Amino acid sequence: MKRKFLVWFLPLIVCFLQRCIGFTSRFKEIGKAHYDLLVAKNSPLILSIWHTNVLYSPYLHRGKNVGVLISESKDGDFINQVVLRFGNTSIRGSSSKGGSKALKAVIVHLKKGLSAAFTPDGPRGPALIVQPGLIAAAQVTQAPIVPFHYECTRQWILEKAWDKHRVPKPFTTFVVSYGDPIYIPREMNEVEFENQRKLVEEAMLANRERAISEAQRLSS
Repeated sequence: MKRKFLVWFLPLIVCFLQRCIGFTSRFKEIGKAHYDLLVAKNSPLILSIWHTNVLYSPYLHRGKNVGVLISESKDGDFINQVVLRFGNTSIRGSSSKGGSKALKAVIVHLKKGLSAAFTPDGPRGPALIVQPGLIAAAQVTQAPIVPFHYECTRQWILEKAWDKHRVPKPFTTFVVSYGDPIYIPREMNEVEFENQRKLVEEAMLANRERAISEAQRLSS
């Protein structure tokens, strides 16, 4: 009974705090035109997000009905409620236990014509390294990968966390950056698959650096 109450109550607090910080903040968007065009066409896409950006990504895409892969653990129950309260969809499954099952769930979601969010270095890292699941999902569904990253002018960085997680402070400026869509070929051999994986990783790192540079410029 106590746990059921916490699963209901704690997400309310988290969502309230995120909305409060969002209300006091400014937002600068970079490279969002391609993303907006895909959304306007109702084209399914894969938002590719480094794990360091997990905290505020559902808030920044609230009401977009993006499918978010969430583990089937007890912690996942809390995250699930946050995702749902921001108007998105949860895809339950673990990429560390039965990863193929989780990947299949994402693929089924995309084939329904719905967009999904992917953390290609989650849930345990290594940080900033794209794992093959993202490429496989894009290959099978032909949904484009759109790199996404946010950086804040005022934020805490959890240095001891494996992903150096970002926690925005009140009265910050969010620099929200989108990379160009990346379309993965349907037919590839192993070498070509690895080349595509590296290409996506480089694009995500470049998008991350663009957001960091702009946040630093605005802070100076």
